Amino acid sequence: MDSIRSATVQAPPNIAVIKYWGKVDEELVLALNDSVSVTLSVDELCATTTVAVSSKFTEDRMWLNDEEIPIVTNKRLVNLLRHG
Repeated sequence: MDSIRSATVQAPPNIAVIKYWGKVDEELVLALNDSVSVTLSVDELCATTTVAVSSKFTEDRMWLNDEEIPIVTNKRLVNLLRHG
C-alpha cells in the first residue's frame, strides 16, 4: 500500500548583528571578522515547514501563507526538487 509520508519542522529566526563575510584563512577556517547573532525562541516567532511525499503525487506543489504559488518559475527550487 502506497502511503503519504510527511514531516514538519519549526525553525526560529536568527538575526545577524554582525554578519559573517568569509574566511581570512581557508586552511585554518578562520573567519574574516567576528559575527554576533541572536536566535529567537520558537515561542516568540518561527517558520513552520511541512513536506509530504508519495508516489501517488503527479506534480510538485507549494503553498506559502495558505496560498498556492507556482514553483516552475523558481529555477533554484525546481532544481532542488528534481535532484535533491
